[in-house]
Amino acid sequence: MGCIILPLAAGVVLILLGAYTSPRCQASVAVGASAATMAMSLLLLRETLKGGIIVHKMAGWSAPVGIILVVDGFNAFIASIIVGVVLAAAVFSIGYMRGETSLSYYYALVMLMLGGMMGVVLTGDLFNLFVFLEVMSISAYGLVAFRSYEMEPLEAGFKYLVMGGTATTIVLLGVALIYGAVGTVNLADIACRLRDGGFLPGVSGSLVLSVSLALLVTGFGLKAAIFPFHTWLPDAHPAAPSSISAILSGVVIKVGIYALFRILFIIPLNVDFAFAVAVFSVLTMTVGNVMAMFQTDIKRLLAFSSIANIGYILLALSVGFGGGAYGVYGLTSGLLHVLNHAIMKALLFLTAGAIVHAAGTRNLEELVGVGHKMKATAVILVIGVLAIAGVPPFNGFISEFSILLAALGAGMGPFAALMLANILLAFSYYLRLLYILVWQAPKESLSMIRDPSPSMILPMGVLASLCIVFGVWPQPVLALSHHAALSLLNLNGYIAASLG
Repeated sequence: MGCIILPLAAGVVLILLGAYTSPRCQASVAVGASAATMAMSLLLLRETLKGGIIVHKMAGWSAPVGIILVVDGFNAFIASIIVGVVLAAAVFSIGYMRGETSLSYYYALVMLMLGGMMGVVLTGDLFNLFVFLEVMSISAYGLVAFRSYEMEPLEAGFKYLVMGGTATTIVLLGVALIYGAVGTVNLADIACRLRDGGFLPGVSGSLVLSVSLALLVTGFGLKAAIFPFHTWLPDAHPAAPSSISAILSGVVIKVGIYALFRILFIIPLNVDFAFAVAVFSVLTMTVGNVMAMFQTDIKRLLAFSSIANIGYILLALSVGFGGGAYGVYGLTSGLLHVLNHAIMKALLFLTAGAIVHAAGTRNLEELVGVGHKMKATAVILVIGVLAIAGVPPFNGFISEFSILLAALGAGMGPFAALMLANILLAFSYYLRLLYILVWQAPKESLSMIRDPSPSMILPMGVLASLCIVFGVWPQPVLALSHHAALSLLNLNGYIAASLG
């Protein structure tokens, strides 16, 4: 409960008292609330590792009548990733956002977005999930358009608002349809009734399942930027402040992935749907990587790369539908890549933000050789790029290679081959990125720039260190990912804990 209440309360306090406090105080509130939420989420994760599922009844009302929060190994894992990235971005913002106006609203929106994300992953109620999704989304729209004195953020924020509003409306329709069919919005109760065929009188079960599933997958697919619902992302992520780009790419789109994982293992599926997910995974990764190859804007390139990595995670999800040992391995690999991509992409957006902050441009042609002038930033950039390119011994190699092995083991060789081709394609533009920024001689216009302040270097350095540690010593995070996968598959345990 505290993981949701604390950031939401911090956001409200910053809105009400922001005019009477200094930017340093506002940043301290955001960083402190994020750190405390991080500590609570790690405690929840530790409790789930002991084998339990934690249920909190709102106002003492039991499910399915009352709203409950349910914490298992799956959502505790995702929650820890979310708050970790937000904490890194909040620390980075201390130096990066210095000199901006209306910082109380900036930090307030970050806190409200964190509270919304935590609510989405921890709630055990489908309608409550929709409400928290709206809190997260509205905060994100405001943060994308935060620099409203420029036209680009306003346009990107409006586009994000239209697409995001469409997504949440579609999700609400799906929620309403399920409620009209089974008479409940409690996730565990929905699973129980669908498993037992407990539809309300006069309801066509197969039709309701098909339509509601299509609506929910479309809505959450928009939030996750899955092809063909990805078009908002390449505009929103570059236009936002880079600290927000790190959150959007690192974890906000993963909230959509979380919802897909949770819903698709509650609503009964057939094998054909797994094949459809695999097809969309390949389309998503291919579109993302091909478009990234032609970008001259560093942040836009990273945005398209995020779309491609969502495709990798979707392929792991499709393997998970097959069940058995390879199904568990596929989910484990996918969840590991959720963690690794959050670390790598947050690192790269923060690094890009440091470069753009110093040079005043996102155009790669004007950033030639910038690494020679920002040596610490260049080292961190190289680590992040090699990690996301899947080069050993960094963390990206472990999760990408694991997804390939899972797909091969599950008899999905053609999809594995297409993913491998995409990884090689991505490697080509990552290599080009390093060549431009690090290996070429610097332009004269960059002669006066230097590395950023310690508050910006610190979170970048920590994330870069994790790329190395989780690559050289992946056993702990593999174990956490495996535990999360088993928790997701333990539907009977989830139902018993929620309704017991």
